Amino acid sequence: MIADIDLGQGLRLRTLTAHDVDLVVEATGTETARALWGPRPAGPYTPRDARAALNAWDPAAGCQASYGILKHDRLLGALGLMIDGPQSAELAYWVRPESRRQGLALRGINALTRWTHDELGLDRIWLEINPANTPSLGLADRAGYRYEQRLPHHCRAWTTPEPDHDTWHDCMIWAHTSLMTSSAT
Repeated sequence: MIADIDLGQGLRLRTLTAHDVDLVVEATGTETARALWGPRPAGPYTPRDARAALNAWDPAAGCQASYGILKHDRLLGALGLMIDGPQSAELAYWVRPESRRQGLALRGINALTRWTHDELGLDRIWLEINPANTPSLGLADRAGYRYEQRLPHHCRAWTTPEPDHDTWHDCMIWAHTSLMTSSAT
Protein backbone atom coordinates (compact mmCIF):
# COMPACT_ATOMS: atom_id res chain seq x y z
CA MET A 1 0.00 0.00 0.00
CA ILE A 2 3.04 2.24 -0.44
CA ALA A 3 2.59 4.88 -3.15
CA ASP A 4 4.46 7.92 -4.41
CA ILE A 5 2.62 9.49 -7.36
CA ASP A 6 3.58 12.66 -9.24
CA LEU A 7 0.44 14.80 -9.62
CA GLY A 8 2.21 17.49 -11.66
CA GLN A 9 2.69 21.18 -10.85
CA GLY A 10 4.95 20.37 -7.90
CA LEU A 11 2.34 18.16 -6.23
CA ARG A 12 2.75 14.55 -5.22
CA LEU A 13 0.64 11.96 -3.50
CA ARG A 14 2.55 9.68 -1.16
CA THR A 15 1.87 7.29 1.66
CA LEU A 16 1.99 8.96 5.06
CA THR A 17 3.83 7.19 7.88
CA ALA A 18 4.53 7.72 11.57
CA HIS A 19 7.39 10.00 10.48
CA ASP A 20 4.84 12.57 9.24
CA VAL A 21 3.52 13.69 12.64
CA ASP A 22 4.73 17.29 12.18
CA LEU A 23 3.06 17.52 8.75
CA VAL A 24 -0.30 16.44 10.19
CA VAL A 25 -0.05 18.82 13.15
CA GLU A 26 0.75 21.76 10.87
CA ALA A 27 -1.91 20.84 8.27
CA THR A 28 -4.72 20.58 10.81
CA GLY A 29 -3.74 23.79 12.61
CA THR A 30 -6.67 25.79 11.19
CA GLU A 31 -9.20 22.95 11.07
CA THR A 32 -12.41 23.36 13.04
CA ALA A 33 -14.15 20.15 11.92
CA ARG A 34 -12.84 16.62 12.19
CA ALA A 35 -10.14 15.72 9.72
CA LEU A 36 -9.58 12.52 7.78
CA TRP A 37 -7.91 10.42 10.45
CA GLY A 38 -10.91 9.38 12.46
CA PRO A 39 -13.81 10.79 14.38
CA ARG A 40 -11.78 12.40 17.13
CA PRO A 41 -10.36 14.91 17.66
CA ALA A 42 -12.10 17.74 15.88
CA GLY A 43 -9.93 20.71 15.18
CA PRO A 44 -6.15 20.92 15.28
CA TYR A 45 -4.21 17.77 16.08
CA THR A 46 -1.63 17.68 18.83
CA PRO A 47 1.55 15.67 18.17
CA ARG A 48 0.02 12.89 20.29
CA ASP A 49 -3.21 12.93 18.23
CA ALA A 50 -1.25 12.87 14.97
CA ARG A 51 1.03 10.04 16.12
CA ALA A 52 -1.95 7.94 17.22
CA ALA A 53 -3.77 8.56 13.94
CA LEU A 54 -0.78 7.74 11.76
CA ASN A 55 -0.08 4.59 13.76
CA ALA A 56 -3.71 3.52 13.29
CA TRP A 57 -3.30 4.11 9.52
CA ASP A 58 -0.04 2.12 9.32
CA PRO A 59 0.18 0.73 5.77
CA ALA A 60 2.27 -2.21 7.00
CA ALA A 61 -0.87 -3.68 8.55
CA GLY A 62 -2.31 -3.95 5.04
CA CYS A 63 -5.87 -2.89 5.79
CA GLN A 64 -5.73 0.91 5.62
CA ALA A 65 -3.31 3.65 4.64
CA SER A 66 -3.29 7.41 4.46
CA TYR A 67 -1.88 9.29 1.45
CA GLY A 68 -0.82 12.90 1.65
CA ILE A 69 -1.16 15.49 -1.10
CA LEU A 70 2.06 17.43 -0.70
CA LYS A 71 3.62 20.50 -2.26
CA HIS A 72 7.20 21.21 -1.24
CA ASP A 73 6.81 19.02 1.85
CA ARG A 74 3.68 20.87 2.97
CA LEU A 75 0.62 18.67 3.54
CA LEU A 76 -2.34 20.17 1.67
CA GLY A 77 -4.72 17.26 1.97
CA ALA A 78 -4.98 13.55 2.57
CA LEU A 79 -6.82 10.53 1.31
CA GLY A 80 -7.52 7.39 3.27
CA LEU A 81 -7.87 3.96 1.71
CA MET A 82 -9.58 1.29 3.83
CA ILE A 83 -9.63 -2.24 2.44
CA ASP A 84 -12.99 -3.80 3.32
CA GLY A 85 -12.94 -6.98 1.25
CA PRO A 86 -10.86 -8.99 -1.19
CA GLN A 87 -11.66 -6.64 -4.09
CA SER A 88 -13.03 -3.52 -2.41
CA ALA A 89 -11.91 -0.44 -0.49
CA GLU A 90 -13.49 2.71 0.86
CA LEU A 91 -11.79 5.98 -0.06
CA ALA A 92 -12.04 9.06 2.16
CA TYR A 93 -10.55 12.51 1.61
CA TRP A 94 -9.78 15.71 3.43
CA VAL A 95 -8.24 19.02 2.34
CA ARG A 96 -6.95 21.65 4.74
CA PRO A 97 -9.38 24.57 5.01
CA GLU A 98 -7.30 27.18 3.16
CA SER A 99 -6.55 24.79 0.27
CA ARG A 100 -10.14 23.78 -0.50
CA ARG A 101 -11.84 24.50 -3.82
CA GLN A 102 -8.57 24.30 -5.77
CA GLY A 103 -9.08 20.87 -7.35
CA LEU A 104 -6.68 19.09 -4.99
CA ALA A 105 -9.17 16.47 -3.83
CA LEU A 106 -10.15 15.70 -7.43
CA ARG A 107 -6.52 15.24 -8.47
CA GLY A 108 -5.84 13.05 -5.47
CA ILE A 109 -8.98 10.94 -5.90
CA ASN A 110 -8.31 10.41 -9.61
CA ALA A 111 -4.68 9.38 -9.02
CA LEU A 112 -5.39 7.11 -6.05
CA THR A 113 -8.37 5.50 -7.78
CA ARG A 114 -6.24 4.58 -10.82
CA TRP A 115 -3.38 3.41 -8.61
CA THR A 116 -5.71 1.28 -6.45
CA HIS A 117 -7.18 -0.42 -9.52
CA ASP A 118 -3.84 -0.86 -11.31
CA GLU A 119 -1.37 -1.53 -8.49
CA LEU A 120 -3.51 -3.11 -5.78
CA GLY A 121 -5.83 -4.86 -8.23
CA LEU A 122 -8.99 -3.85 -6.41
CA ASP A 123 -12.14 -3.90 -8.54
CA ARG A 124 -14.31 -1.50 -6.50
CA ILE A 125 -13.51 1.72 -4.68
CA TRP A 126 -16.33 3.52 -2.93
CA LEU A 127 -17.10 6.80 -1.19
CA GLU A 128 -19.49 7.39 1.71
CA ILE A 129 -20.92 10.93 1.55
CA ASN A 130 -23.33 12.87 3.72
CA PRO A 131 -26.27 13.89 1.44
CA ALA A 132 -25.99 17.46 2.79
CA ASN A 133 -22.38 17.71 1.59
CA THR A 134 -23.10 19.13 -1.87
CA PRO A 135 -19.42 19.82 -2.74
CA SER A 136 -18.47 16.19 -2.04
CA LEU A 137 -21.39 14.88 -4.09
CA GLY A 138 -20.23 16.99 -7.04
CA LEU A 139 -16.66 15.86 -6.51
CA ALA A 140 -17.69 12.20 -6.62
CA ASP A 141 -19.44 12.79 -9.95
CA ARG A 142 -16.50 14.75 -11.43
CA ALA A 143 -14.11 11.96 -10.36
CA GLY A 144 -16.11 9.44 -12.37
CA TYR A 145 -17.78 7.71 -9.44
CA ARG A 146 -21.40 6.59 -9.87
CA TYR A 147 -24.17 6.84 -7.34
CA GLU A 148 -25.20 3.42 -5.97
CA GLN A 149 -27.50 3.89 -2.98
CA ARG A 150 -28.61 5.90 0.01
CA LEU A 151 -28.19 4.20 3.39
CA PRO A 152 -30.63 5.61 5.98
CA HIS A 153 -29.16 6.62 9.34
CA HIS A 154 -25.90 4.84 8.50
CA CYS A 155 -23.26 7.46 9.34
CA ARG A 156 -22.50 8.76 12.79
CA ALA A 157 -22.15 12.52 13.44
CA TRP A 158 -19.56 12.03 16.22
CA THR A 159 -20.95 14.84 18.35
CA THR A 160 -20.53 12.69 21.46
CA PRO A 161 -18.23 9.79 22.34
CA GLU A 162 -21.20 7.53 23.13
CA PRO A 163 -22.85 5.99 20.02
CA ASP A 164 -26.19 5.59 21.78
CA HIS A 165 -26.31 9.34 22.53
CA ASP A 166 -25.04 10.49 19.14
CA THR A 167 -26.98 11.45 16.03
CA TRP A 168 -26.86 9.47 12.81
CA HIS A 169 -27.47 10.66 9.26
CA ASP A 170 -28.04 9.08 5.87
CA CYS A 171 -25.03 8.32 3.67
CA MET A 172 -24.82 8.26 -0.10
CA ILE A 173 -22.63 5.51 -1.53
CA TRP A 174 -20.76 6.30 -4.75
CA ALA A 175 -18.50 3.71 -6.41
CA HIS A 176 -15.85 3.35 -9.07
CA THR A 177 -15.09 -0.05 -10.56
CA SER A 178 -12.12 -1.26 -12.55
CA LEU A 179 -14.54 -1.90 -15.44
CA MET A 180 -15.17 1.85 -15.52
CA THR A 181 -11.42 2.43 -15.84
CA SER A 182 -10.97 -0.09 -18.64
CA SER A 183 -13.98 1.17 -20.59
CA ALA A 184 -12.65 4.75 -20.34
CA THR A 185 -9.39 3.81 -22.09
